[in-house]
Amino acid sequence: MYNLILTRFSYLSSKSSRLTYWRGDVNTPTKDRMRVSVPMITTTDKLLAVLMRLRLGLSVQDLADRFNISSATFSSYFTTWISLLHAELKFLNPFPSRDIIKRTMPSCFKEKYPSTRVILDYTDIYIQRSCSLVNQSLTFSNYKHHNTLKFLVGISPSGVITFTSEAWGGRVSDRTLTEDSGILDLLEPFDSVMADKGFTIGDLLEKRQCYLNIPPFRGNSNQFSTTEVFQTQEIAQLRKHVERSIGRVKNFHILEGVLPLSLAPLASKIVQVCCWLTNFDTPLVEDKC
Repeated sequence: MYNLILTRFSYLSSKSSRLTYWRGDVNTPTKDRMRVSVPMITTTDKLLAVLMRLRLGLSVQDLADRFNISSATFSSYFTTWISLLHAELKFLNPFPSRDIIKRTMPSCFKEKYPSTRVILDYTDIYIQRSCSLVNQSLTFSNYKHHNTLKFLVGISPSGVITFTSEAWGGRVSDRTLTEDSGILDLLEPFDSVMADKGFTIGDLLEKRQCYLNIPPFRGNSNQFSTTEVFQTQEIAQLRKHVERSIGRVKNFHILEGVLPLSLAPLASKIVQVCCWLTNFDTPLVEDKC
């Protein structure tokens, strides 16, 4: 793990030396801005502290005590380094070309769904309830019975996270989230998208000459036909990888529990950084699935 941290640091070291640390915005009281001291720990320790916050979900005060700095100073480090990690990891994780998708596609996809460009699912995180009634309404999820932020996540057939949307209020539908997230603009004609039944986006894809592969609906029939049963099993077997991928992201314990409103402005960057960091893990999908 330590070697992994050093590898990340070696990539970021040249940019980290030129960082201007966040000191609060216009809404931050002047006395709190003054509490942010000059850097007192090494740059490597700053990166380590931020990664500990993401992976272990430790509190600001806990990490401040561990590194012998003030909580305001750590908050400054965290906000600044999350922005740096987000910018650099975004550059390293572009939406892959069709050629890359084909070259890395497992054989189980090549046999049945060779045009698959992305597998979609959504994930959400709990967020502290806002005092604003409007924000309460936008973020309340009837499914979760809690205020949440919702994200669209897409993976390649090989299991790499290739797309993570910005944060949306938990009230948003899967269709609206998909339509407005920007993922459709990344597709090319004759690509296909694999998703669950909740993604009623077939007509949106048809406009782009793309296709949707989802489990069949029973409709008015009493039961599925044999072909539909096998199709449901095939798609479920292949779709499970996006759930496994999201499961890896949820191993970053900062996403457990309820995210405080103080971190709401950073929610998109935090989730996207966690997603991109999982791409450094061992391959998720074997060639034979």
